[in-house]
Amino acid sequence: MLLASIAELNNDEAYYWTYAKQLQWNYFDHPPMVGICIKIFMLNLHLNQELFIRLTAILAASGCTWIIFKIGKQLHDGQTGWFAACLFTASFYASIIAGLLILPDSPQLFFWLLSVNLLLKIVKKDISGVRVNSELALVGITIGLCVLSKIHGIFLWIGFGGYVIISRRSLLSNPFLYLSGLITLAMLVPSFLWTLSNHFSTYNYHSARVHFEGMHPESFFREIAGEILYSNPVNYVLLVVALLRYRRKRTDVALLKWFSFPLIITVLIISLFNDTLPHWNGPAFVTLIPFTALHLRNLSARTAKLPLEIRSAMGLLITSVCVCIGIINYWPGSLGARQLPELGKNDVTLDMSGWRQLHDSLKNRLTTEASIFTPYWFPGGHLTVYVGQPLHLPVRVVGTLNDIHHFAWLNPSYPSLPIDANAWYITVSNFYKPPSAGLMSYFQKTGQPLLIPQYRSGIVVRYFYIYPLLHYKGGLPANGILQNNPG
Repeated sequence: MLLASIAELNNDEAYYWTYAKQLQWNYFDHPPMVGICIKIFMLNLHLNQELFIRLTAILAASGCTWIIFKIGKQLHDGQTGWFAACLFTASFYASIIAGLLILPDSPQLFFWLLSVNLLLKIVKKDISGVRVNSELALVGITIGLCVLSKIHGIFLWIGFGGYVIISRRSLLSNPFLYLSGLITLAMLVPSFLWTLSNHFSTYNYHSARVHFEGMHPESFFREIAGEILYSNPVNYVLLVVALLRYRRKRTDVALLKWFSFPLIITVLIISLFNDTLPHWNGPAFVTLIPFTALHLRNLSARTAKLPLEIRSAMGLLITSVCVCIGIINYWPGSLGARQLPELGKNDVTLDMSGWRQLHDSLKNRLTTEASIFTPYWFPGGHLTVYVGQPLHLPVRVVGTLNDIHHFAWLNPSYPSLPIDANAWYITVSNFYKPPSAGLMSYFQKTGQPLLIPQYRSGIVVRYFYIYPLLHYKGGLPANGILQNNPG
């Protein structure tokens, strides 16, 4: 919780904060669950501190740790559950990406593991009965909530369906299995209707990211490397060894593999043709953690000590986190470009630093009548969280729909800019983009930018460019979408 309090939000976290500012049935990029959770734990945006913004992730990770223990205990015993909980904690994806940062993965992983735990219980029982039927109905809800967190949750039904058809066809005679699927579908109807009424913007955006023309081996190997890193290299090696050496045929282990392999294989196939992100199949690797723990338990059956491999994995996580914190906050200079106007370009550590400094620099410079413009969803999210919200200023992101994302729906919530009003345009040197000709056509002129430096260990690592936009002429689309947006 201390780390969640002191670390500034990254690009994605700040962007998902804007979901909570205006709740919808669906969003341009993702389903609504992460926005709902942020809004709840921030008490309707009144507690605008990083700890409360990330509280969903922290609580979900705590719940996931308990669930992963219960799954391990189901596989063998409490010691297996303990091993699984420790391996889960050592996973960079589970502890940091989904367990500290507030992303759609945070609620997704909780509902994913909750569903896995329920389905493991179901396959160990008779095909009918009040208890099984009620658990099947409950699974429909938990998978629905998982999909409402991130669409990847649909792989739970794909995996369970494959398992039932291959290994447990007797379940096909239970009507509650179909009722469970219908419950999930019913929960997705509002999101589908939103997507339908908004010209399938979500589908069009994600489908444009995936194509199958020309293989790109470099993206495939980059995906493999990312999976190893996100899982924790020690965890990954332990999993590979377990898959190679574990020979016993068990229905519960088979079910875990059914939940994992379809998603892993799908992402790997996509990575042969497209750039992918390794956290896309994070839940699949987490699902295999209890299986890894079971294999370790069999190897260390005569000792109560935590195996050296698990202690090494946890040590690697702790060391890596400490190093990252040190670099983000104290590295002397930029890790990216060192020349203006793009000082700091490609330095990812700047995503999580400098925004409080910017707030302190601007709070006495900007009037309450000011409006802020910026060209992209990042730094649009950061400017909204760290400048717009605390100073009660509208932050409008303008550009193409693929540039501004959810801000196309958020922009109309702000009052229209009065004719002849002035505004500010803010961009950052590590993602430098001066006011476009498209935006400037709505103003008479712009002035020279004010440069606000960001320091780290006494060295300038980035500049914030603050351009005055003078004498608004009117006509800017309320949603901020500039169809033709020349630079």
